[in-house]
Amino acid sequence: MNFENRIQQFSYLFTKADEKIARYILDHPVGDHFSTITSLAYAIDVSTSSITRFSHKLNYQHFQDMKFNIQQTYEKTDIQNVPLIKRIHEYHQTIIQQTGEFISNEKINQLISTLSNSEQTLFAGLGSSGLTATEFYYRTMRMGINGSAVTDAHQMKIGASLLSEKDVLIAFSNSGKTDELINAAKIAKSQNATVIAITNYAGSELTANSDIVIMTIDQTRVNDKQFINTQISAHFLIDVVSYMLLEYQNNMNQYQHTRDVILKDNKS
Repeated sequence: MNFENRIQQFSYLFTKADEKIARYILDHPVGDHFSTITSLAYAIDVSTSSITRFSHKLNYQHFQDMKFNIQQTYEKTDIQNVPLIKRIHEYHQTIIQQTGEFISNEKINQLISTLSNSEQTLFAGLGSSGLTATEFYYRTMRMGINGSAVTDAHQMKIGASLLSEKDVLIAFSNSGKTDELINAAKIAKSQNATVIAITNYAGSELTANSDIVIMTIDQTRVNDKQFINTQISAHFLIDVVSYMLLEYQNNMNQYQHTRDVILKDNKS
């Protein structure tokens, strides 16, 4: 897993010293300050032991392990001067590649098993995350999976309050701090429903109220203010899940049936 992904995954564990180290490295990923652990500690104005603890917190074996990974992460050409279409293509490729580092087969199988065995699934999100939640609902609906999509705060609460221990809430929130999603998750938990959070950050109040947490990439790391697509990684995730769901013959039969109905109507 590259350095920036580790920062995203473990940032909820950071102390103020860790945040200071992370910010300095992100702002100065290359340079002579990385020659030794002492030179980096001096540049940041922290102790060498703080650097060691920071590297362990990011699941590196030691400073040299972290240093090598940082070098690999930032050994890429500057794409700001390449043609626009190629640049956007590079953004998409990078986001999808890094999302793949977060998504494990274990988590995906948990999601699929829970979704397949639920009597009712509530897909919830606000703003662009709401559009992703709705897309996920439409796909699973065509496979015969019972559910509904909500993108309104009041409807989220109402829908969550009607869930049971046999049902599932899938909450999409990039930050994990969306109050409306957190409230819906709390209500769903009080109804003994299973809560699945799809978010950029662990350690949030949303993930604290979730049974399954699947992380996706924080796309603001592209560092281009004109690139405003925040849902690529989430859509990559639901592409993977959709593909795997259609490996079940019953889901494929239902999907094919809905496709045939639509094609028949178009020919009428």
